[in-house]
Amino acid sequence: MMSSRQYALKASDVTLCALVCLAGVAVTALVLILFVGSEQRTVSVAFQLEVDERFSRLQRRFNTQVLKLDVVRRFFINADDITEKEFLGFVTPLVGENEAYSWVPRILEKDLQTFRAKALLNGTSDFSYHEINPVTGEIVPLASRPEHWILLYLMKRDDVKIVPGMDVLARPGRQALMSKARETHQIVVSEPLKMTNGQAGVFFVAPVFHESSETPLNDDGLQGFVVSTVRLAALMEQGIPLPSLQRLNVTLSLTDKQHQGTNIYQSLEPATPSRLYAQRLLKVADQNYLLQFRPSSTFLVANSHPLYISMIVVFGAGLTLLMTFLVYLLITQRARALSLVDERTQDLRLLNITDHLTGVYNRRHFEELMERLLTEANVRYQPLSLIMFDIDHFKYINDRWGHQCGDNVLKSLCTRIRSSTRKTDLLCRTGGEEFALICPDSELDDTRLLAEKLRALISTLPFDETGQVTCSFGVATWIPSESFDAFVRRADSAMYSAKSNGRDQVQLADS
Repeated sequence: MMSSRQYALKASDVTLCALVCLAGVAVTALVLILFVGSEQRTVSVAFQLEVDERFSRLQRRFNTQVLKLDVVRRFFINADDITEKEFLGFVTPLVGENEAYSWVPRILEKDLQTFRAKALLNGTSDFSYHEINPVTGEIVPLASRPEHWILLYLMKRDDVKIVPGMDVLARPGRQALMSKARETHQIVVSEPLKMTNGQAGVFFVAPVFHESSETPLNDDGLQGFVVSTVRLAALMEQGIPLPSLQRLNVTLSLTDKQHQGTNIYQSLEPATPSRLYAQRLLKVADQNYLLQFRPSSTFLVANSHPLYISMIVVFGAGLTLLMTFLVYLLITQRARALSLVDERTQDLRLLNITDHLTGVYNRRHFEELMERLLTEANVRYQPLSLIMFDIDHFKYINDRWGHQCGDNVLKSLCTRIRSSTRKTDLLCRTGGEEFALICPDSELDDTRLLAEKLRALISTLPFDETGQVTCSFGVATWIPSESFDAFVRRADSAMYSAKSNGRDQVQLADS
């Protein structure tokens, strides 16, 4: 009897131990499954955040190149007989490392000698006509053509010597790119081409046309081209922290059929086999690029936790309390990851729609807002008005007091306007010193009065450092069924009319 009872007690202990062991194994297995799944989701979220941040940086860098080129193009459109000193003074603040800006005017064959004499008179040094043989790469005398595209001014950061007077028409790749810009009247972007320093680069070309009644009927009025070049590797990597560069493998390729599948840029960090993959379409001027993202070993190592798995496997069976804590830890980690996702998503959206200097909406969001508000106004028969304005003589402010002072004027201007308008009025920065104020549910007379109020507010109160600053305003009210482009064009024309009539005034758009 005693022996039988002792056997029964031992059997119950074994059974209890087996049950605890099985429960521990089951809980450990469950926690392990939950942890692995949560880790995969967290890694996926971290990867998407890394991709979104990198893509946002690259999109801004490419867009900044286009915006800076357009600023220089407007400089040539709005000015006559620009000297080399004026060119360098305007362009130098825009040129970064591994970038170059140049002015390539169009010269007729019969005007070559006159143009050279004028260039030397304007201060251009070492000017001599020549071209590069596309086969041998040697400098050869200028060939006879009906017209020439002559490199006149150049601003660059490297030490490569380029003598002004080179005819770009002799370079087939450059000629095709510039001809495309000439035909479309738009900024165009090249495929990666070999730069003068021998490295692969991207060329941004903006045509400058002379809008004058004196232009012959058989002439398109082309003045020349503003060209910016930037090393492709610098465009893809410069300004990005080294740890971020090491976490992702990035490839860049063109989307057209001719180059489909050919990578034009490959980051140095190799990709690691993984199910994580993302791609984004990068639209720059007339060119579409495909960006492909894959994780590197650095990223996977930084976002994996083998020690946690080992701890769960080793101690999980006997430490139920620890397993419970680990489950709780997983839940809190997941909540923290989702919270970070929400915060970063909001931050990225805010960066996407606001101007980094002034804090007001940027041009892209301005276009989105206008499209939405025009649709609502058309459906609800509500008035919609627009005020376009820019700072008078802003280039003079930058030239006299410096660009930092100019930036302070822009920020102070936005602060004044936002403090004097309704919450429903939407202030946007559409260019360097150009702004748009969208006024929903506002008739033309009310909007004109508001513009007059803002004009007086700006001109009567001096700005720190610069003193009095004035603005020219154009006011337009939407006409039913009018397109977005036509609406903005009317307001813009009114603003330029205000400038033409003496500045520091408000002009109503022609209805």
